[in-house]
Amino acid sequence: MRKKLVLIVGVILSLLFLPIAPVHATEIQGQHILMTREEFKDWLSNTQVNREIRLIQQHHTWLPSYKHFNGSNHFRMLMGMENHHKKTMGWSNIAQNITTFPDGKVAVSRPLNVIPEGTIGPNANSVGIAIEHVGNFDIGQDVMTKEQRETIIYINALLCIKFGLVPSIDSITYHHWWHLKTKERVLDATASYNVKSCPGTGFFGGNSTNSAKTNFYPLITDKMEEIVETGQ
Repeated sequence: MRKKLVLIVGVILSLLFLPIAPVHATEIQGQHILMTREEFKDWLSNTQVNREIRLIQQHHTWLPSYKHFNGSNHFRMLMGMENHHKKTMGWSNIAQNITTFPDGKVAVSRPLNVIPEGTIGPNANSVGIAIEHVGNFDIGQDVMTKEQRETIIYINALLCIKFGLVPSIDSITYHHWWHLKTKERVLDATASYNVKSCPGTGFFGGNSTNSAKTNFYPLITDKMEEIVETGQ
């Protein structure tokens, strides 16, 4: 009896001290896949893309903004955007491929093998991936959280590595640089052109090409080097 009791206690203790597997945070609802940025890295490395990608688009949602995010309504926001894009804008699906959130989570909705839709136009969409950042990043509006900031830098770095891109105005573009009517790229010649402020006048210091070159691209380049060196 004593030997049997010792055996049982030993089994219980061994179970108690087994390594605990990390909880996998990936969630899926319909076409929407919600991940941490680290999970996105694994997902991207295992995803085959069969079309040419030369351009990563940066957008902010403007509406919904931070005041509409409660920390747990990621899918409700995604479905709201999907319904608006399909029913109001007349597009075939949610316009963007990827969405980032204030808590640092990232969602993939429109498959990367499908070109994005939206007002930026076919020139940017045909070889592009569209990223929507939840928030209104015009000056005086939402102040980007540290978590979302890190996610934006990280996933842009991962995409550049995946598709062999060097951060520049020709590989990472702002919606602000594209004419709303002609859909041509006008860069900073905005005074006489019909353009959006997207991804925001306060997005990483501004929405000009100089702001991108000074405040955004170097962060992505540094993160790319870090990922290549450390594997993380």
